[in-house]
Amino acid sequence: MPHPMPTEHAPAERAPHDIVLAQYQTFIGTHCRAFFDTLPTMIMALNSFRQVVFANKAAIDFLGRSNVEQVLGERPGEVLGCVNAQAGGGGCGTSRHCRNCGTVKAILAAIDGAMANGECKLLRREESVVEGLDLHVNATPLYFDDQQYIIFAITDISHETRRRSMEHIFFHDVLNLAGGINGLVEVLRLNNTCGNAHELAVLQTASQSLVDEIIAQRELLAAESNELTPNLAPVAARDILLQLKGLYENASVAQGQEIRIAAACTAITVVTDSRLVLRVLGNILKNALEAGKPGDAVDLVCSEELDGVRFKVHNHAFIPPNVQENIFHRRFSTKGEARGLGTYSMLLLSERYLDGNVGYTSTEAAGTTFFLRLPKRQKTA
Repeated sequence: MPHPMPTEHAPAERAPHDIVLAQYQTFIGTHCRAFFDTLPTMIMALNSFRQVVFANKAAIDFLGRSNVEQVLGERPGEVLGCVNAQAGGGGCGTSRHCRNCGTVKAILAAIDGAMANGECKLLRREESVVEGLDLHVNATPLYFDDQQYIIFAITDISHETRRRSMEHIFFHDVLNLAGGINGLVEVLRLNNTCGNAHELAVLQTASQSLVDEIIAQRELLAAESNELTPNLAPVAARDILLQLKGLYENASVAQGQEIRIAAACTAITVVTDSRLVLRVLGNILKNALEAGKPGDAVDLVCSEELDGVRFKVHNHAFIPPNVQENIFHRRFSTKGEARGLGTYSMLLLSERYLDGNVGYTSTEAAGTTFFLRLPKRQKTA
């Protein structure tokens, strides 16, 4: 039996190499090896001492090793080259630096019999070059031949996290720049002494549209990655439609069309995120205006239901059946490859973040009506 060894976190003891080899032979004696080698995900099998007793081809290739025998008996942080793997004397998992490691936490939870996952920000050194890795790990307990193993799956998410970091930096910087331009134009418009009020008004509207579009794209990315948090507050349903009309009635997309709010609109107050509601209804209204022509009218309606409120946007255009089949799909558009996120974002924001739902009807006789249905009081953010 391994002798007790000092540690600052996880147990430092290891199984002797002959036992690791026997476990490796037991493991590859099943059909597991052929199965795991077909998977693109990096997979390791660990024993109860957190030592590698098997690694599939994807893992071996990622580690730059020539065969699995080169990693047998090591622990995940050691084979990955973690700079803290030897900091505790007992190897991976035994130093104070390992206490917040998602890899060690997931493995220890699996040893206790639970499936676990986590993220690990790892620094590794390869030939004196330090490299940062962002990994998502999943640990699942497995028992056979009266022995416990941990199936340890690793996904390299470094590219994804770097992309998201760059997106956050980009949106922060470009939004500051666009907001600064918009603020400067507003100052010039209010203090205009050159007689070019019309041009400044057009420029101010364009710069505000730029700011709104940047915010919309940032919110869509946040929504898709579950990073968006609704800000719930009471708001009058009719006030939402008034804001919506004010935003679009002078926009270029309106192209001489009339936006009408139904006189019978309910005065009900709902608890929701009015900013996200405006985003959804704005996309609906923009699509309706793009489908129309000068002289047409688009009607905005809100009505109370038993346990909610329904917003409707109606225009006289008809959506062809082949378009209706794909209308909420991501990146589907009849306006070119660079479009197609508007209708998708309606579905995403309404169902995931507003506790509501969207839909539509479209016939040649009655035209097209899109609706957004919301509860009177959204309970969770």
